[in-house]
Amino acid sequence: MIKIYFKTALRQIAKYQFHSILNVAGLGLAIAACLFIYAFNTYQLSFDRFHPDAERTFIVVEDLHLDQTEHNKGGPYAMYNAIRQELPQVEKAALYIDKQDFTLKIGNELRKIEGKACFTSSDYFEIMHFPWLAGSPQQLDEPATVALTKTMAKNFFGNEEAIGQTIWVENKLPVTVVGIIDDSRKNSDFQSEIYFSLASINEFRESAFFHNWGYTNSANNILLTLHHAEDKVGVEDSIRKLIAKHWHEDVLEYYTYKLLPLTAFHFNMNYGKATQFSLLGILTVIAIGILFMAGINYTNMVSAQQLYRSTEMGIRKVLGSSKRQLFLQFLIESLLISLFALLLAWLFLWIAIDWSNHYLFVNEPLQVLSLSKLIFISFVIWLSVCMTTSLFPAFFLNKTKIQAALKKQVANNWGLGRKALIFFQNVLALILIISTIVIVSQVRYLKNTDMGFNRETVLVFPLKNEMRDNTEKITAFLQHRSDILAFTFCDNPPSYDKVWGGTFKFDNRSEWETWAPRYAIGDSSYIKTFGIQLLAGHNFKDNEQHPEFLINEKMAMNLGYPDYQEIIGKDLHAGGLNDEYSGKIIGVVRDFSTNSLKEGVSPTVIGYNKGRIKNLAIKYRGNRPDQLLHDLEQEWKQWYPNELFDYKFYDEQIGNLYQKEALLEKLIWIAATISIIISSLGFLGLLSIMVVKRTKEIGIRKVLGANITGITLLLSKDFVRWVCVAFLFAIPIGWYLMNKWLDDFVYRIELQWWMFALTGFIGLLITLVTISVQTIRAAKTNPVDSLRDE
Repeated sequence: MIKIYFKTALRQIAKYQFHSILNVAGLGLAIAACLFIYAFNTYQLSFDRFHPDAERTFIVVEDLHLDQTEHNKGGPYAMYNAIRQELPQVEKAALYIDKQDFTLKIGNELRKIEGKACFTSSDYFEIMHFPWLAGSPQQLDEPATVALTKTMAKNFFGNEEAIGQTIWVENKLPVTVVGIIDDSRKNSDFQSEIYFSLASINEFRESAFFHNWGYTNSANNILLTLHHAEDKVGVEDSIRKLIAKHWHEDVLEYYTYKLLPLTAFHFNMNYGKATQFSLLGILTVIAIGILFMAGINYTNMVSAQQLYRSTEMGIRKVLGSSKRQLFLQFLIESLLISLFALLLAWLFLWIAIDWSNHYLFVNEPLQVLSLSKLIFISFVIWLSVCMTTSLFPAFFLNKTKIQAALKKQVANNWGLGRKALIFFQNVLALILIISTIVIVSQVRYLKNTDMGFNRETVLVFPLKNEMRDNTEKITAFLQHRSDILAFTFCDNPPSYDKVWGGTFKFDNRSEWETWAPRYAIGDSSYIKTFGIQLLAGHNFKDNEQHPEFLINEKMAMNLGYPDYQEIIGKDLHAGGLNDEYSGKIIGVVRDFSTNSLKEGVSPTVIGYNKGRIKNLAIKYRGNRPDQLLHDLEQEWKQWYPNELFDYKFYDEQIGNLYQKEALLEKLIWIAATISIIISSLGFLGLLSIMVVKRTKEIGIRKVLGANITGITLLLSKDFVRWVCVAFLFAIPIGWYLMNKWLDDFVYRIELQWWMFALTGFIGLLITLVTISVQTIRAAKTNPVDSLRDE
């Protein structure tokens, strides 16, 4: 009996190919979107939860309490050493110094590792679960050793055996490869690709690094596994005692050290990765909405088949079929259609994951953590769709009378339920369109708005210490070229993701100020190269013994000098920028952003410190620096034969500050596109209701002289009406949601009327284009065939 049901179902699917293709495509696309979002969300939620002792592992973080509290992760080497030796509550402790950038020499080839290296010891691998495929973690406790991930070993040595190979670091330290590490898991914020032994770090750090308790750096991650997670508060109190004992008790007035759970780091906005947890909620709502839209389409298409199949159901009832048997027939058809949709969804899913890892998640490729769970979720969605979409056939069969079915009198006017489904479907699609327009506008604003300096036509070249100490050759080469407008040796350019500062003394006051400005460090060409406007005074000189400083407007106002001329000549001792000598303020510049536009403009001091120089920035003339780069590369190879010629375009570097917003922009784009496609498929299905119901009317109107345009407008007006109603409801919802999202930005766009007008135009245009395909075809039908069909 079941076999007959399946045969009949397959015949019906083949008979009504148009509806079947629309159902399979719509459901397949919706299920694929749901599975992709499920995979993305579960991957993000899994970060650093797979380690055996993850629930009782913490990272040391610090708060600096000035006028505003500043947050930072990391701690000094001296603190790590004291914790490991003096705190019995700590079971395991490891120092993981990440994001190290070196030039490596492998054979005769130079390699740039761009922050993929770290320093650590075997203690790290006792806390973090990254299995060794070859070698032993204990070998990493020896100096001049290194372990590589499997991928990096393949990259460096190809099919050769990596163990025992020698790598030169910065052309001064040879290290031996002692281990290969499994890197199949990517869901950790505390992993690298090259692990240098912590015992080798003295080759790259001065002695103060090991003993100075004030030597805090965000790269110095102190990982602690406690005997009991409940010991967290006690360990924090013990760390405060260590600071009072080994550093100074007065430090506790400004600094607070805390333990952040390892599993909370990925979503932490103050110390951690700052992945937006709200994004996961937004995507979940979108997934449910898209699946709901596809379910609406399927239900409406089932209703579109009422008239087609009314005679069939009437005959089946006359021949003795029960309502249960008819419902079972519909259920099996629904199972088969949704199964085909599920298979299509899996195809879409694997294509989407591969595409997204190449274009969306380049730095953090998406992984499917559990294939069995994904399959289970797939079947849950499949069964849910089947049961939900079978409710309408059950209701329809219960209401249909045999006489009405045989006379094809079951296609009633649009009911409130069907109108409501159309309404909700279009509200969701229009909200996604509004969101797309607003998010795209905000991201473009962040990337292109005036930040108080010139970002265009600037190249940035990283410099190593020996390059910084010998800049005469570069200077001689650059200052005589006509295609260069300006160049500067600086720490970091303006608007950078790593900005530092310090407290200061002003105008011979006895106390240090309780707030900290940001520092922009460079030579006297800094403001010219980046186009920073000097408002008062004059530019500074490159003299560390007699320091001169520029400050921005925000700092002058904070110090109580709205008249910028009055602050010129005042003394300033900038702690951290120049600890040895006090200097003078000799100019005020226009406000400019030292960090991203997600934050406000900070009080800023511009000064010179040769020891902090890390980059060369060149402002070039014209639009294409090809010849400059070619000539500079040739010289570079002669000046620095052991260094790679490496550079970045500054405007692209600024664009990288907004990666999270750009990712959200792309995800919303994709969600809006999917919703539009599903909504369009729904319109095609609903139009079949109208065309079938009004076949005789269309024929009579054509006989009486109606043209194609008039008939198209007749069939379209109901859909256009409900799209307009949905638009009126989508406006306040979209306005509220986007205003809430924009509130997180200090620099933000204002919602404009044209954004909503454009949304309405796009929604209406898509509706008209979609329905015109079906209505024009119906209007062109020969009226004789239409009347004969009756």
